[in-house]
Amino acid sequence: MNSKLTLNLDKSASALRLALDKAGVVATVKAETAAIIDVSGSFEHEHEEGTTSILIERLVPYCMVLDPDRKMDVFTFSAGEDNAHYVGAVTPDDARDYVTRNIVDRVPGWNGGTTYSFVLERALEHFGWKVCEESHRATQGAGFLSRLFGWSPSGHQHGVKHMHEKRRSLVLFITDGENDGSDEARTMRVLEESQKRGDQIYFLFIGACEDKGVTFEFVQKIAHRFRNTGVVVIRDLEAFVAQSDEELNATLLGPELVEWLKSSPAGFVPACPSRRGLVDACGRWPGASLRNWPQRLLQRSRWTTTSKP
Repeated sequence: MNSKLTLNLDKSASALRLALDKAGVVATVKAETAAIIDVSGSFEHEHEEGTTSILIERLVPYCMVLDPDRKMDVFTFSAGEDNAHYVGAVTPDDARDYVTRNIVDRVPGWNGGTTYSFVLERALEHFGWKVCEESHRATQGAGFLSRLFGWSPSGHQHGVKHMHEKRRSLVLFITDGENDGSDEARTMRVLEESQKRGDQIYFLFIGACEDKGVTFEFVQKIAHRFRNTGVVVIRDLEAFVAQSDEELNATLLGPELVEWLKSSPAGFVPACPSRRGLVDACGRWPGASLRNWPQRLLQRSRWTTTSKP
């Protein structure tokens, strides 16, 4: 990977703002942003060589433009509940080599398997759409005193159910492989419950794998079934992160995501830029979506996007 790729994040943010303006997404539309990163063994090479670090850097303009406090929350996952992990937040000033500095060989479940459902739950809890169960993560990220006195890093007592403030959120879910078959039903149930609640959250799955034998069939099934999910399949990640801002935005800003951003309900207004996020007046996602977005083949057949039939 060309680690000398020089990025101007302010310029990239301006290009994204222009793309959103052209799509009819006004500047007052805001959403908290997050990246979920697969740390299974099959993705190890891309992490260690820095390709996914550059991908995160290319995604940071989305938090610069959309997120009230210009930070992108980062989660990692492999197989199982204990390996769904909140890493922290990446900022424009801290974006370079973020994965190699903060994730490679440092997070729970490094070089493990692949299950989606638990980290999806973590994101839903984090942004206030699902009751947070602290008890099953009693020591994750906690220091000695926290473990001794039973308090979590978030300030809630372990074992006590609670809800974070609801925040309208865009989550970019980066994986190089299919979900383990044993977790498929649970993943569907998590997303089904989220849709029924009307959660103001959009999951964009980014499937990155050069092996065409990995079809991302399950991810595409998710994207077709749930109105707050989409998928982009990338076959050449190095080429993808080396694209121009305009090319990258054209791939990620599919019609359904644009429609979701434009459908921001009047009751959602940014709080002060302090991670308090957005306030839900009605607790419902308006459900506007484009139902007939055809699957299309993008530049040089290296990445494709899929949406609902």
